[in-house]
Amino acid sequence: MNDELLAKRDEERALLLAVAAGDRAAFTRLHARFRPLVERYVRHQLVDAWQAEEVVQDVFLEIWQIADRFDPAHSAIAWIRTIAQRRAIDRVRKSRADRDRDLRIGARDLDLVDHSSAERAESVLDRAELRRAVATLPDRQREAVVLRHLVGMSGPEVATSLGVPVGTAKTRARDGVIALRRALVR
Repeated sequence: MNDELLAKRDEERALLLAVAAGDRAAFTRLHARFRPLVERYVRHQLVDAWQAEEVVQDVFLEIWQIADRFDPAHSAIAWIRTIAQRRAIDRVRKSRADRDRDLRIGARDLDLVDHSSAERAESVLDRAELRRAVATLPDRQREAVVLRHLVGMSGPEVATSLGVPVGTAKTRARDGVIALRRALVR
């Protein structure tokens, strides 16, 4: 390896060691440096952009939490990629297990009676009830829920549209959906 690459790898190790010591500024630099690499790797593993974004956030949260376990005798990039790989594989397995469970439950609970006319009538009532429930949400949650779930934007697209960080956009959408569930149960 050439001296420049060795110096870069030493700098990355030092950055990770500073994160392990609780240095938030070092974590910000580490995040800026490695986020594109982690995103590329995770997006290669996961098709769903929303899930990939969540996994990327989980990877950096885990790095912050367990940075003290990093062995500086090894590569920082390899350590971070291992965390990203483990998180991505876990998400793929969970998604597969959830889908398989839903299929099993759906097949078990399959109702062969034709309820199409009743369902159409209920659908009209449900849409009106949903519109009323959405109207009760605070503006910020309503915007995020509409963009994410009705328009179909991804988390990063919602964030860009609202001019807020991705985590904020996702939190608003999630909180809005929770509030809608509560409103619709009543």
